[in-house]
Amino acid sequence: MQINIEAITNVVKNHLNEDAILSVVDESEQHRGHKGHNPKIGVTHIALNLVREDFEGLTLIERQRLANAWLDDFFKQGLHAVRYCLKTPNENIAL
Repeated sequence: MQINIEAITNVVKNHLNEDAILSVVDESEQHRGHKGHNPKIGVTHIALNLVREDFEGLTLIERQRLANAWLDDFFKQGLHAVRYCLKTPNENIAL
């Protein structure tokens, strides 16, 4: 079974409330020829952009560890890399 964006998105959504803002983008093709790119696996590289109130008080590394835990099964299946943008609503306000 190949990894796909819909499955990743659904797993992450299971950890969110309705106020969260989520975007998951497949960046696998941008890494063609690089380590970890494997079309047989499906999605190998993603960008995960998430605005979540529950990130308040967490450091960036704590946020990434939390998201990595949510994605653990995908990493075991061959997801190679995630580019994170993890913010609180206050951090997401444009200046």
